[in-house]
Amino acid sequence: MSRTPTPLPTYATHETGWRHIQALLPPALRLGEAQAPMPEEAWLDVGAFRVHLDCWRRPDAPATVVLVHGGGGNGRLLSPFGAMLAGLGYEVVAPDLPGYGLTRVEHKRALVYEDWRDTLSAVVETEAGRSRRPLVMFGASMGGMLAYDVTARTRIPSGLVGTCFLAPRDPVVRRGMVRWPWMAGLSGPMLTALPFLTDPLPVPMRLAGNMLAIANSAELSRAIARDPLSGGTWMPGRFLRTFLESEPLVPPESFDVCPVLMAHPAADRWTQVSVSAPFFDRLRVPKRRVMLENAGHFPVEEPGVSQLRQAMHDFLLERSEQAPR
Repeated sequence: MSRTPTPLPTYATHETGWRHIQALLPPALRLGEAQAPMPEEAWLDVGAFRVHLDCWRRPDAPATVVLVHGGGGNGRLLSPFGAMLAGLGYEVVAPDLPGYGLTRVEHKRALVYEDWRDTLSAVVETEAGRSRRPLVMFGASMGGMLAYDVTARTRIPSGLVGTCFLAPRDPVVRRGMVRWPWMAGLSGPMLTALPFLTDPLPVPMRLAGNMLAIANSAELSRAIARDPLSGGTWMPGRFLRTFLESEPLVPPESFDVCPVLMAHPAADRWTQVSVSAPFFDRLRVPKRRVMLENAGHFPVEEPGVSQLRQAMHDFLLERSEQAPR
């Protein structure tokens, strides 16, 4: 007798911390409000993963934006920016990377950082195959460097946006990412000395990173840090080790794919702009830096939100106008 397949979970029916997080956002950024339309939920098979996508589809959109979360989020956490861009008329896709959100992973303890590069590359290639419109990457937190790597690998995006660009082998970057500065000099050696012991260990992300600085609202930070599908998840030591050992796929001086916008929160309590500036300054493509006033690492405060909206709109308009006809 054949069994009825188990239905895939959705954010519409899955009772998790995302609903509580939404309630703590400014009203204009909450899903379901007039300015923040709800996304459609979809799935993409990438190797052994079933990748969950939040999608704001716009068949007549001038460009597609792929949102890339970092180590404290998931695609649904980036919904304020997805809905914002959809409201401007753009198509938006926000995947849950393996280990986060609703993406199905059979062997989580085997995850490595390259799985994120492969998964995001597949999402970008799939979206590029849907239409000939320009595609722009928007990475938040460690998603900025991931978006950079996938842009360099696929050479598909016509624009790259990041809130920050974190090269994890840089000691300064490591000190800025960890929860306590003294961890920066220990985390790498601890994970690499005996990988056969540490690789499969479940590491709570709220202990590995300074998750309580993800937002400038203490209540919002706590909600994200407790959400088992975002900041409250765990990742295997293997993933953290391979992330800390990773280098940009292309040195910034050799990156030649597309223009870059860094929209850095000016009141970021987790990673200050000085952590990203050395990498950004080495880029030789057309680039622009915008500081989002009063905005934290998860930039949901005004006037930073309005500044991000305007910077993204200008950047996307330029990419659309320069696209081949």
